[in-house]
Amino acid sequence: MTHMTTLDELKQQITVLASVEESDAPFISCYLNLENRQTGWRDVIDERAHILRRILKGNDLADLEEVLGKIEEWLTTDLLPEAKGVAIFARGTCGGAFMLPMQFAVPLPNWIAVYPTPNIYHLMELKDNYHRYIVLLTKPDRACILEVNLGAATTAAWINEPDLRTRVGQEWSRPHYQIHQAHRGNRFVHAKISILKQLMQAGGHTHLILAGDPEITGRIRIALPNELADKLVDVIPATERDQQADVVMATLYSFIEHEEMESRSVAERLIEGLRSHNLAVAGTEDTLDALRWGEVDTLVMASGYQPDPGWTCTACRAIGTELPETSVCPECGKPSTRSTDIREALLRLAGQLERPVEMVEHSDELMSLGGIGCLLRTQLDKQIDHQTAAAAATG
Repeated sequence: MTHMTTLDELKQQITVLASVEESDAPFISCYLNLENRQTGWRDVIDERAHILRRILKGNDLADLEEVLGKIEEWLTTDLLPEAKGVAIFARGTCGGAFMLPMQFAVPLPNWIAVYPTPNIYHLMELKDNYHRYIVLLTKPDRACILEVNLGAATTAAWINEPDLRTRVGQEWSRPHYQIHQAHRGNRFVHAKISILKQLMQAGGHTHLILAGDPEITGRIRIALPNELADKLVDVIPATERDQQADVVMATLYSFIEHEEMESRSVAERLIEGLRSHNLAVAGTEDTLDALRWGEVDTLVMASGYQPDPGWTCTACRAIGTELPETSVCPECGKPSTRSTDIREALLRLAGQLERPVEMVEHSDELMSLGGIGCLLRTQLDKQIDHQTAAAAATG
């Protein structure tokens, strides 16, 4: 992928990665932070590869070397200079060749893991924190509507106001010009709002930030219709001397703060659902069960959620939250269980169901409930009745 990954593409790729079947071969999940030095990725990969080469043997080591070669080749040839973060997922020929690179305008942590399946936590975190929004950047004589998609800004529309002074003495008399000038500001404001409304509706955008000249943004804010005012996140002051990239970065910081507030609001909805009974579940085991039912509305995860390892069966794909004493699967009876990362297992299930995931930075109440939970599409008692009926029908 030789362009910045968009939100729609990221959603599709998460579903693909969450559905990758595990094999005995190692799967490499490589996240790189390129904020300081674009060539710094070599040091990160070399340091991690030195450790992995001492651990892996035989075909696994051969797959690792193959994958590292492909990753370095892609970084050398396809990496964009403006990229600040990269995520590459790859597996060698022995396990069934796979290669999926993505690059972003926002940073990712330096993190390289070897696991039977792709690790998607940092992608989920990226999607939740940044996703996309619209910026209306205004100046006295023109405005620019930008779409900020995972931190990358693209111009959606320009709105220019002609210099009416050139018409004095040509088309209009001085009084005519003065009367027109008194109304030009309002017409310019409404023209911006009209185009903004069309673009936001067409793109399905749910967040808006105004930036630029404080006098103009103030008038636009007052004139916004309710459907746009409800989507307004913040108003950022900026002058004509400010670079567009700097203004976008300022809106990005503001948007992240707003997103954190929205995440805490979802956590509060989860807690209220628990108080109301049957509208939500919390805790690792209950959340795993709810994801199995397939009726989860939103998975809510605290950033500090670090559960103990669980288990999965390579034969029947069952998942459990507590490691069994032996390798025998409690579900199918085969000696085919192995340790698994429960956090990743929950995220994979959410990804397969294409359910949204809210990452919550600060919530003591959520952490007291185990750090994980989910809002349900239907009430818990209906789920239990459905599961009981299905079991009886197959009994």
